[in-house]
Amino acid sequence: MQSASDPELLFVSKEPDIGYLQETYRRTQSELGEWIDRRQRDYDTRNCLWSGKSDDFKKHNIDHATGEVFPFEGSSDQEVRVVDENINQLVAMSLNAIRRAHIVATPVESDDIERANVISSFIRWLVNTKMDEFYDQVELGLNHFFEKGMMVHYVYWESQDLKQQQSIKLDEIAQALPQMAQVIQDGSMDEELSTALKNQFNVSKAKARGMLRELRKDGETTIPVTRRVMNQPRVKALAPDEDVFWPSYAIDPQEAPYVFHVLNMTPEQLRSKINTEGWDEEFVDKAIELAQRGDTDTQINNLRLQDEVIRNDDETIRVIYCYQRLLDEDDIPGIFCTIFCENVPDVFAKHQLLDYSHGKYPFVVSTFEKTSKRLYHSRSIAEIGEGAQNIEKIEYDAGIDRQSLATMPPLMVPYGRAPTRWGPGVRVPYRTPGEYRFADTPRYDGGSMEVRRYTKEQLDRYIGRNAPGVDPVEAQMKQQRNIDKIFQHLKHVIDQVWTLYQQYGPDEEYFRVTGMRDMQKFSKGRAGERFDFYMQFDVATQDPQQMLDRVKTVGELGAMLDKNGTLDTERLLQLAIGQVLPGASEKVLLPKETASQKAMEEERQLIAELVAGVPPNVREQDAHEMKLQVFMQWLQQPDIQQKVQQDPALQQRVNQYTQQRNFAIQQKQNAQIGRLGTAPTQFGQSAGA
Repeated sequence: MQSASDPELLFVSKEPDIGYLQETYRRTQSELGEWIDRRQRDYDTRNCLWSGKSDDFKKHNIDHATGEVFPFEGSSDQEVRVVDENINQLVAMSLNAIRRAHIVATPVESDDIERANVISSFIRWLVNTKMDEFYDQVELGLNHFFEKGMMVHYVYWESQDLKQQQSIKLDEIAQALPQMAQVIQDGSMDEELSTALKNQFNVSKAKARGMLRELRKDGETTIPVTRRVMNQPRVKALAPDEDVFWPSYAIDPQEAPYVFHVLNMTPEQLRSKINTEGWDEEFVDKAIELAQRGDTDTQINNLRLQDEVIRNDDETIRVIYCYQRLLDEDDIPGIFCTIFCENVPDVFAKHQLLDYSHGKYPFVVSTFEKTSKRLYHSRSIAEIGEGAQNIEKIEYDAGIDRQSLATMPPLMVPYGRAPTRWGPGVRVPYRTPGEYRFADTPRYDGGSMEVRRYTKEQLDRYIGRNAPGVDPVEAQMKQQRNIDKIFQHLKHVIDQVWTLYQQYGPDEEYFRVTGMRDMQKFSKGRAGERFDFYMQFDVATQDPQQMLDRVKTVGELGAMLDKNGTLDTERLLQLAIGQVLPGASEKVLLPKETASQKAMEEERQLIAELVAGVPPNVREQDAHEMKLQVFMQWLQQPDIQQKVQQDPALQQRVNQYTQQRNFAIQQKQNAQIGRLGTAPTQFGQSAGA
């Protein structure tokens, strides 16, 4: 690989040293062994897995190697899901924050705000609509984040072509190319035509000749047509203890000399890579051969379940993608990818430069905590909460056992032979002569509940849960810390998604914006156009009442102090509706331009009704300021002024209208400061009504 002691390895070669890569992979696995074992323990803790666990959640001698259980046969052995509960709550809270936050783009090198707004809308559409796996993969990554202490997302561009058979008729060829149809019919140039068909459609020479025969005989044949079915960015969550590995000493994942990405493939998948991605055929043959022979290092059919190893029915092969930072022959740095198998000697599937323009490893990594500069020094919620879960289980099992003994105490009988077991309802011989009696059972100890309460409270406080005994301000700070860290992670994911789209996406694409009727056309712009992406979310917004109170306060302050109209009331309204109806603000609120057009059309209709003799009918809840402005612009026209002066009835209706509008505006302002006025006329009624 590359290191300071082996400077020659910093340079890429056409033939990578596969033996060295295999050895480096094995060494990395060995150095991370303790960390990987710790993550297995985290998995067991979260899923309540332990040696000797039975289906009835009781301890049995037969399930234990020692042949004896404590405190008695059939005693309680319950699942206590403290860790799982905490992780599920944190994942749910994080997903809620992600779905309620907006992805926003800001320009880096220009002040093109309008372009940034378009890109923001497009990225949201791309993530929410086209990348349908995005939120599922984010959820999986969050589970890794809290359970394993690390979240990794693989960001890549995927193009898939589907080959289908398409029917073509000789008549169709004759209409488009009459001379070719004639040549096909007379068979005078079959050799040339079959060669052309072979090259054009990537078929065998025999298949090409058969196509010509079918056209002459049946007037119809089928040709293979390739259609692109996928061409988009993808995001995939990787398990940090199974799918992807950095050097044990790694600090910054993007600056590491190498990273291994492990995939499990079937023989059929490997074979398809020969044609679709240009994999070496010799490598594929050897990998499949070793797997079919049952090579345990090549065949990855093993999954750990509790303490046992089970074998899958399918034959899957462990394929390793090694990404390295290397220099080419011109001393230009780049990321090179070498694909190999751990136990396939001398040959590799592919070795090439990763041409992603962002120049990064296609992985985004975040750790749950940053207590050390080393990547693999982060703990997890499962590790932190393991002790609390164990205490809770001990106390819970003891309580059930105590209740079982109290319900059916052991029966004390005259001494005859040694007792065989202890437990509810058993007979225990004793030396003191006398009558049969029930044994004394353990007394209830209130301290047990106090221990459980204290342990839970301590863990809740440590994690930052909203729970009794936890300072809400402290909990909110810790929750916000988690959300900020997750949003920073997703920012880097979106950065890579956008860069890949710029590089490989179509020049133009139509997308839909919520609230707009027509599809919008998006142009990806010039290459290298840079934008920063960010997501923001205040954990306090998860309390709708608290947020509504905040919005109300801002609105009241704006009414009193905002003299220059700097407060965006439309945005404020959007926030308020978002708290009452999460996710619905874009559905119930019209875009500003659409709302303005709607208000102007309504006001023109009202003006027409006034002129026609209809009394004014001003709604209490309306865009009064905007509509009054439209009305005054109409009224100030010289011909309209003359008409109003010549028509007393129209003049009266105009006066009623302006009084109603101005009163509505004043009442709206008074509501902000607690004063109420009296309407000159009732809403919706004329003065004479």
